[in-house]
Amino acid sequence: MKTVVAIIIAAFLFAGTSCKKFLAAYSQNKTFLQTADDLEEVLVGEGYQGGPIWVKYAFMDDDAEYHPGVPYGGEKSFPRFGIHFWQQDPDMDSQNMLDASYANDYGALYKNIAALNTVLLNIPLLKEKNVAADRLLRISGEAHFLRAYYYFLLADIYGKPYSVATAATDFGIPLKLSSEIEAAPFARASVQQVFNQMETDLLEAEKELNGFNESSVIRANQATAQTLLSRLYLYREDYEKAITYANKVIEKRYSLADMNTWTAGTPFISLTSSEVIQAIPVSGTEFNMNDLMKDISINPALNNNYRASEELLNIYSNKDLRRLAFFITTDDGDFLARKSGEKGSSTLADLSTIRLPELYLNKAEALAILGRNEEAVAAVQELRKNRFKPEDLTVIDLNGAPLVEFIRNERRRELCFEFHRWFDLRRYGVNSKYPYGKVTRHLSYAWDLSGRYVEGYYELKPYAEEPTAYVMPIPRREIELGRGVISNALRPKRALQH
Repeated sequence: MKTVVAIIIAAFLFAGTSCKKFLAAYSQNKTFLQTADDLEEVLVGEGYQGGPIWVKYAFMDDDAEYHPGVPYGGEKSFPRFGIHFWQQDPDMDSQNMLDASYANDYGALYKNIAALNTVLLNIPLLKEKNVAADRLLRISGEAHFLRAYYYFLLADIYGKPYSVATAATDFGIPLKLSSEIEAAPFARASVQQVFNQMETDLLEAEKELNGFNESSVIRANQATAQTLLSRLYLYREDYEKAITYANKVIEKRYSLADMNTWTAGTPFISLTSSEVIQAIPVSGTEFNMNDLMKDISINPALNNNYRASEELLNIYSNKDLRRLAFFITTDDGDFLARKSGEKGSSTLADLSTIRLPELYLNKAEALAILGRNEEAVAAVQELRKNRFKPEDLTVIDLNGAPLVEFIRNERRRELCFEFHRWFDLRRYGVNSKYPYGKVTRHLSYAWDLSGRYVEGYYELKPYAEEPTAYVMPIPRREIELGRGVISNALRPKRALQH
């Protein structure tokens, strides 16, 4: 029975018409989850992600460069061409072939949400059967956190960024909050509606998870909910609350790791790190930077490969210990991200890790924007004193816009390749007090008999100049199934420049 339930949940949102009729009849019986064990199985098996499927969207920003080796079979097939080079149709590869995985990622997150909706629906029913209240409370808290987190990802990939002035009317993503099968397709909710729902779920999770999973980094706990609340409030420009929730986590058991005591050659972040609040354990490939940034002198037949951008490396000082702890340098001089270590020694998926430094950076940015400059400097220096030798830690004598810029750059230095930068560029573009935009270029390569050469580049303009380029389109099959209820904003065409 449990296996059948899992299969049904996985099909919930994206079933065809005949399957929907079956599920509509089936859903009238809401007692198919009979025990807390049944709920736990759905939560763990269908609610938690086995790996960060959103990995392909981690290379749209300015922190990474495309770095292919010899093309497979002599062809330059790059499956993430449309995404990395901000194409009008990002689901097309370099050979103009449809990349089916683009649609699968969107669907997978909604399938997770459907499972979580089913869990949350059944909790009140099991309470009536006198199932242990503490266990149901903890399961409900985990489900509320996960649903909010998946909506956060969906909203910041497929919806507009949160703009204080226009969030009530800007398009977000479809919200599905019940497990009922409904005939009418779901339209996009507004950005404000989506953020309000995330806030509601996270506040519930914060209450429900109090005292549960405190020592775990692979299951949601109160600190994970509070961290995402701090992030959400920062995005929403609700700075006092961003600070409040940052402090709640800072005051917990976690502590910043001092790079002065880090052992070279070992992973800086792991499942046992004092900084890690939540992580996905390593399982499979392409979930870590050590899968996506490889040494092409050793692995020449790599086409879906990246390296750290020169622009990112240039914002680290030579005395910043993160250059050694976060990267390895190849014989060719390439910098490859290795926060979680080499393959074989890595224990977590670095692209989905939630760490304590984010809370210091959320707090510092919020304080700086509020004009509380001394407090902002103190917050960011608390992090930096663990990233430099004592004699190399410099004084920060800034305020206003220069201080905000410094803290945002510090965020980039600390959280690179943890799936923050693209979202940060989006929110900076609509910030009401200190908006920021920049031009980003990604190099494109071709090959001749002498080897690889730069054939040109693709250029992304600042958010203010082409906002739709910063919003990924909902997959075309969902548009078709939605019968016109869902639509995408037209993205600009982008040609190779020389």
